[in-house]
Amino acid sequence: MQPNKAQSWYILGAGAIGGLWAHILKNWGFEVTILCRNEAQHLLLQEQGLSVTIKGIEQTSRPRSLFPGQANRQHQDSIGNLLVCTKTYATLAALEPWQSLLHPQVNMLLLQNGMGTAQLVQGQYPQANIYCATTTDGAWRQGPWQLTRAGHGETFMGAFSHHLSRSSVAEIMQPLLAASQVHKHELAITWHTDIITPLWHKLAINSAINGLTAIYHLTNGELIEHSQARPRLEQLCRETEDVMSRCHITPISQGLLKQALRVAQQTADNKSSTLQDCLAGRPTEIDAINGFIIQQGAMLHLPCAAHKQLIDDLRKQYTQAQLLL
Repeated sequence: MQPNKAQSWYILGAGAIGGLWAHILKNWGFEVTILCRNEAQHLLLQEQGLSVTIKGIEQTSRPRSLFPGQANRQHQDSIGNLLVCTKTYATLAALEPWQSLLHPQVNMLLLQNGMGTAQLVQGQYPQANIYCATTTDGAWRQGPWQLTRAGHGETFMGAFSHHLSRSSVAEIMQPLLAASQVHKHELAITWHTDIITPLWHKLAINSAINGLTAIYHLTNGELIEHSQARPRLEQLCRETEDVMSRCHITPISQGLLKQALRVAQQTADNKSSTLQDCLAGRPTEIDAINGFIIQQGAMLHLPCAAHKQLIDDLRKQYTQAQLLL
């Protein structure tokens, strides 16, 4: 039995991608509630709405929102369906203020960069039904509750929890997938029977691109011909493919290096999220990207020297306060 009605979703971490989903799901007729960090965020959202610019046209939606103190006083319904788009390192802390409202069997969809968080969340919430998703959609924040869609991609989702069926579409996700079939031009969602594979593939590409762009202060496209970064990218790809092979992950078609270079070319003018975080003095998700590969490699007795060197270089270049490593 599902803990909450399928047409109602709460969103934790409504930044660029989380905000985009909030806007689209609201327009599709879902009941959407954004979980804000504080009262100020909540009041600003209720005052100005959520602004999304798509192909130069600004649209505004007005989802519900809650902040922790208000929720404790006013909100009695349990949270049954939760989309989590927070940074990986902040996930458990972001969930904590809402813990008392989470249904014990909450359906939790993690849409994040990197890997490793789902295991931590499952350990903290053992009865939760955890699903994971990965997307090639692009969006960036202009300002508070203002974002721009930067590209239309594809989203894969699938079951993570061991007690869930991976082969068949989960009942709770069927309304999302049905709406996506009608509105693929807005959000293309596909159920994946082995979600770990696309998660690994995206992680592999990010591990080759993101850290190096931050070390050398490059756009993604500048990485391709950079005399110092390019050889390091190739070594990162070799190490990652070795780890993936030992973990029995389906190889990336035509190889990781070609795919990473293709993505770098397709997003040539973009600054990676890691570079943006470093320049802004924010913690990065490098521990859930390159750090995850190092962790997996260690269990297989693989040194992953290029990945370790990348993290060491980031430590040297940016202060410990800027990086969570």
